[in-house]
Amino acid sequence: MGFLKWFLQNFGLFFGGVFLVYFYMMIRRLTILYDHLRYIPSHEDATPMQVGDDPALGFLAPFFERMKELAIAGSASGADAMIDAIWSEIECRINVHFNALNGYINTIILVGFAGTIFGAIGAFNEMFAGIALGRAATDVFISSWNHGLSTALYTSLGAAAIGGVMLTLLSSRFLMTRAKRMETMVGLRISEILSGETLKKHSPEEDKSWPAEEDSAPPAME
Repeated sequence: MGFLKWFLQNFGLFFGGVFLVYFYMMIRRLTILYDHLRYIPSHEDATPMQVGDDPALGFLAPFFERMKELAIAGSASGADAMIDAIWSEIECRINVHFNALNGYINTIILVGFAGTIFGAIGAFNEMFAGIALGRAATDVFISSWNHGLSTALYTSLGAAAIGGVMLTLLSSRFLMTRAKRMETMVGLRISEILSGETLKKHSPEEDKSWPAEEDSAPPAME
């Protein structure tokens, strides 16, 4: 409670509230990304060529099942449409959070810049008013600090710190690398489904057009 009071007092009621709201939204987006990417193999574990029913792709299981049914039915256009749906789901589940976090970072930096200007204007107004009234230098400094200077400094510092930390997290090996590896695993899983059904269709055991074995012995001569 003491930290919240100090935070709002130094950042200002408006800018402090904005910083807290954006900080909450960033943590929420990071938590969602972590839930989706925590099962992806790390950089040290090489991604196998056979993905199978990997738990990291569990949220795409209904799409894979439907694509398998379409491949069995021989609907090439339906399988292509389902592949597009799978990549759209990846965009909605993963990439949209990266884009949102980048937007939050840019916005919080702009908010910090606006807080700097707003606080500086208030501090200078209070400082000039104190000098004009002939007040002591210490009183003028304290008054300007309480009426904007602290907001100007802390919003700049807070925006730089939050923006730097978030950019580091987004570019980290855990988030960005695993997100790219998820796309690789999805591509491998699609290839497994399509190639598996193609091999089944062209196998000699199941292909009815396969020519039957004929007796190669020559006819008997009369």
